[in-house]
Amino acid sequence: MTRTYETTYKRKEGCCESPKKQKTFRQAAEEYLADAKGTIASTTYDRYLDALERDVYPEYADTPMEDVTKAEMNRFIKIAPDAAAKRGRYLTNSGLWVVKAVMNNVINFANAVADSEKTKISWDKKEYEELTPGELEMICFKAKHHHCPEMLAALLSIYCGMRTGELCALNSDDVNEMRNEIYIHEIAHRVRNPKRDEDGEKRTIVIIEEISQKKQIRRVSYPPILNEYINEFRWKGRTLIRKKGDMQMDPRTLENGLKRMMDVSHMDKINFERLRKTYMNGRAEEMVLRNIFLGIEPDVPYEGNIDVDWLKDELGKDMAPLRMLLGLTPEEAADVLGISVGVYRQLENGSRKATWDQYMAILFFYHYNMRTTNIVDNLGLYPDSLKSRIRIGED
Repeated sequence: MTRTYETTYKRKEGCCESPKKQKTFRQAAEEYLADAKGTIASTTYDRYLDALERDVYPEYADTPMEDVTKAEMNRFIKIAPDAAAKRGRYLTNSGLWVVKAVMNNVINFANAVADSEKTKISWDKKEYEELTPGELEMICFKAKHHHCPEMLAALLSIYCGMRTGELCALNSDDVNEMRNEIYIHEIAHRVRNPKRDEDGEKRTIVIIEEISQKKQIRRVSYPPILNEYINEFRWKGRTLIRKKGDMQMDPRTLENGLKRMMDVSHMDKINFERLRKTYMNGRAEEMVLRNIFLGIEPDVPYEGNIDVDWLKDELGKDMAPLRMLLGLTPEEAADVLGISVGVYRQLENGSRKATWDQYMAILFFYHYNMRTTNIVDNLGLYPDSLKSRIRIGED
């Protein structure tokens, strides 16, 4: 987030040059970092310093501050990826965003100190949409059948609005089971290791620090239905969200872990930003979580009705993983189902939509085999509403 500085600077009488002209960009940047260090997160400070040292200083370290204008910054942003490539490194879009953010902040800071007109520079940030009702149901359904730190973190993000750094710093003792409350007062960051130059030391480390802005220290309520889920991961004195081997988890690892799980379920558009946006917009329906965890209708995600189009669309997405779990080739699967290989390939790659009889044949095949039975159920491909529909003569 761009910080606005209201500092004013009074020129000394008899001085022929403004302080802005006397300083290089490096000097102004170092002053900005010293001023901002106590007010921005450690991870943000570290990313700013990294961007300056790797991408900005090679170009502007000794350039007079007055020459680094808005126009010059915009020119540099266009060529920065090529300049980084010449130095043997790849500058990602997120890295480029950090370069622009820190240059913008340094310019604003220098202009404020020099009592000159502040330069206001803005750029578009990606807007994330809240979860759709179907996505919310599928995440709750997946969490019910896959108990892991990533899915617990997803639920706490949806129903408590917790950020990834807060999730990674959440201590088991911060959870009050009697009151169904979580005390949020710490945040985890991955920062540069001050001992990184020593042999065998890692370049970065994970630190947990108190949240500096009191308005972010808060208590939030969580749905009581999650108590049993949370208790599976509670260990007195330890963080709640941990990696395998009981190791500390950092925000990036948590984000990547959730992404891998969502990719497997063909929900690749799900991320923590969207989960938290759902909470912020008041769309995190606790009744959905409760119904799914207790197995109460509406049946996920059809609310007691058979959504034929949804079923056939989802089947097309899941056919390839299901087939590979059985160790079959497309030719072998087509032979079992009694359809041509060409038709089967079209169904699997999504270029052809299955008819209802094809859907039922494929569903029977994969639900009948033990390796894929539970997966078909977990994916919602054989909902209770469909089971009820095909049962004849039962009360």
